[in-house]
Amino acid sequence: MTQTDLTRALAKAFGLPHVKGQRILRSLLETIAHALATKETVSLRGFGSFRPVRRAAKKVRHPKTGEIVTIPARITVSFSPSPALEKRLKTSRLSR
Repeated sequence: MTQTDLTRALAKAFGLPHVKGQRILRSLLETIAHALATKETVSLRGFGSFRPVRRAAKKVRHPKTGEIVTIPARITVSFSPSPALEKRLKTSRLSR
């Protein structure tokens, strides 16, 4: 599912024009991104939690050259699904 698919579903669910659904979705995603950028955890009850996680720098070997390369420290996002989402996934057709 893409952002366009989500926009269409949102617009259809609320009887809105596609453009308004697009603005709502973009605003929601921007709000989540801003919260994560300011090191806040975003919890969506029944869905899960997004939280920023700091990854330490590490040294790895380049597979082609064999040279040791340092990957710098960075901040990434971790997602933890809620128990309700895990249960829903467990009972879905995909898990069979």
